[in-house]
Order: sequence, then C-alpha cells, then structure tokens
Amino acid sequence: MPDSGSWVRRLSPSAPVEEFEPDCLPETWNRTVAAIGVGPAAWVVELSDSLAPLALDPEIGPARRDEALAEVRPTTQAVVMQALVALDQGLPVPTSVPPETAVQIARAVRRRVPVATILKYQRTSHAYLSDVLVEACRQLVPPEEQTQQLSQLSRLLVDHVSGFSLACTAAFIVEEQSWLASIDGSRGELVRSLLAGEPPAGDPSKTLRYDLSNRTHVGLVLRREARDDDASHEALARVAAALLTRIGATGQLVIPADEHEVWAWGSFVNPRDADVRSIGSSPDTLVAVGRPASGLEGFRSTHENAGTAARVALLANVPHSRDRTVFFDDVRLTALLMADPVAAARFVQDELGALGGPREAVLRETVRVYLECNCSPASAATRLNVVKNTVVYRIRRAEELLGRSVKEQQGMLWSALHLAETFDLADASHPA
Repeated sequence: MPDSGSWVRRLSPSAPVEEFEPDCLPETWNRTVAAIGVGPAAWVVELSDSLAPLALDPEIGPARRDEALAEVRPTTQAVVMQALVALDQGLPVPTSVPPETAVQIARAVRRRVPVATILKYQRTSHAYLSDVLVEACRQLVPPEEQTQQLSQLSRLLVDHVSGFSLACTAAFIVEEQSWLASIDGSRGELVRSLLAGEPPAGDPSKTLRYDLSNRTHVGLVLRREARDDDASHEALARVAAALLTRIGATGQLVIPADEHEVWAWGSFVNPRDADVRSIGSSPDTLVAVGRPASGLEGFRSTHENAGTAARVALLANVPHSRDRTVFFDDVRLTALLMADPVAAARFVQDELGALGGPREAVLRETVRVYLECNCSPASAATRLNVVKNTVVYRIRRAEELLGRSVKEQQGMLWSALHLAETFDLADASHPA
C-alpha cells in the first residue's frame, strides 16, 4: 500500500459516519469502505450534497429539482469514490464508467440530452471536486510533503477528467445506438420529430401504427415519483392504455419520455366521442390531459396542452398534486400567468405587498372569494362558512395592508391572489 495516498484515509465528514446513508450501489460503498475506510466513504456522501447540484441543468425547475438530485447523487458518489481509491492505491484511472453512471447515461439518452451537455456539467463538477481535494490535501498533509502529494493529486485529476470524459462519451455512443435501434427508441425519435414540426420521411402513421390524419387526438402526460415502487415507464404505459380504453379511444400510442414519465395519445373517428372528462384517475399518478384536436397539428397541440397541464400541476402548492388528473382547459389561465415563474413571483410581491406575508393566508383567501362573489359580503360568508361581519372585518384589514380598496384593479388583484394560493412562488426561481 503506497504511503503517498494515506492522507485520503484521513478524510472524514462533519458529522458521525452513522448519519450518512449512501445513494450509490451497495457494492460500490462496500468496495470503497474496504479500500480506504468508512470515514472517507462517508465524506464523499456528504460532499455529494454540494457536488450533485453542479451536475444539474440550472434551468431545471423546482418541481423536478429534488427528483433530479436523487438521480444524480448515485453517480456523483460512485465517481468520487472511484477517484479516491485510485489516488490512495496509486491505481490508473478506470477506462469505463461505474454502473451508477451507466444508469445516468441511459436516462440521458432516453431524454435526448446531448452528450456535450453532460460533459459540460461534468467539467463544472470536476472543477469543484479539484478545489475541494486540493484544500483537503493541504489540511491533512504535513507541509514538507505537500509538494509531492499535490503533484500526485494534480496528475490524477487531469487523468481523471480526460479519462472519465472519454469513458462517458464511449458509453453514451453505445447506449444511444442501442436505444435508437430499439422499437421504443425509434418510435420515440419519430414522435419527437413530429412534435418539433419536422417533415416526416415516409408514412409516420404506418411506422407508429397510429393514424395521425383524419382523427381527433387526445394527448396525455403521465408521471410518477421516482421513489414510487412502480414508477417504471412500463407500468405507466399500462395505466395510459387503461385510461385511453376507458374513454373509448379507437387508436392508442404510448411513448416513454423517461423511466418515470410517458406520453400517450388516443384517437377518435368522431370528435364528439372524445369525452376527456370521463377519463378518471390512477393512484399515485399525475395524469395531465390535453384538449382534443384534429390531424397532425392536433396531435402536436394536444400534447403541448398536456405538457403544460403537467407543469402547472408539478409546480402547484397543493397536497397530493401529483396524485390527480388535471385538464388543460382547467389550468390554461394559470399556465399563462405562470409562463415566467420569476416574473410571476415579482408580480405577486408587487401587487400584494404586506398582504402577501406568510401569516395572511386567511385574509388572501377571503379577498379572493369576496372578489369571486362580486364583492358581496353575504355570498362570500356563505362560501367561507363564516358570518358576514367576519368577511367585512377581514376585507377592511386586507385593504389596510394593501393600502387601497380591493375593488381597484380587481382582475390584477385576483390573479395575484390566485398565484399566491396555488404556487410556492418563493421557490419559483426557474421555469419547470
């Protein structure tokens, strides 16, 4: 065992190692613990809380951020553990990616994330890791040995960045070729090109076994949490097929978007048969339903509707919002108001002022209901199940906080109240 790597074994987290639960595969954890000890392995788990977010697209919305972090942490931990073992034991950098990274690459291929995007975020993560390891080396290694140790660390980091990038690229190419050669992959690519408005080569209806012309289409987006036991796209595909059968679709098309989401379409010869309101729901599943529309353009628009409805539902500050069916027609105004979440949050803050405070939820609800009841205290009291004088008092108090009458610019005020009630706008830093 080379002494030069011994400082790696002195790495330790800021809390007791028992408090850290690894996200990587058990064999990765066990192999790392056996090679360099439980302290350094737990240190990697703690580091992943800071490292994993750097591997995410900064445009990812709050609705998917936690799920995306859960997807990234296993490969983040596995890669760093692999590097520490190589540094400690003087081993060459592996020429293949760990299993956790292979899973992440497969996920990226199915989502059609370019390999250049993956490598870009990997470079950001590697730069951060380099800084952390250099600082740790300086703290743990005696001054007279630091030059040698930092030189060794520098060589490993350079080799690791280049070697890991090459390994990722090779794994991506193999996975992409395999995916595109599969039935799901080839059909998915064709659907994405149709949704993008690209002219199809040949007859897409024949390839997809789904009639695109002279039919009315209803688009669905189904999604389950990654932590659900049955969140695979195969399970979601079965749910989609059952829902489309329930509303009498004569044709069905189901495409996996990733392992937790599917896109589906049902076709109808007679537009009047497309009774989307009878679709029902499925346990533990978000079902977003687009507006029925005809022809190839309708195929695109109803999917866009369903995607918009899904984004609104995922952003909604509503318990069990991902365990329900949401229709585009019910949320299209909300979707318009939330087209730019950052601007929407600013609008709410400017419009409500002190009324937007965390303790004023009851007052905001009262004002919203009051406006919806044509400013009738009696009608609002009935809806809120309170006495009329309570409504009058609350409205007066709300006007004090607003600094104006609630009857001024009622449309803008209602929109701000609706957004404040529906979304956690403090967390809406990015679009979904």
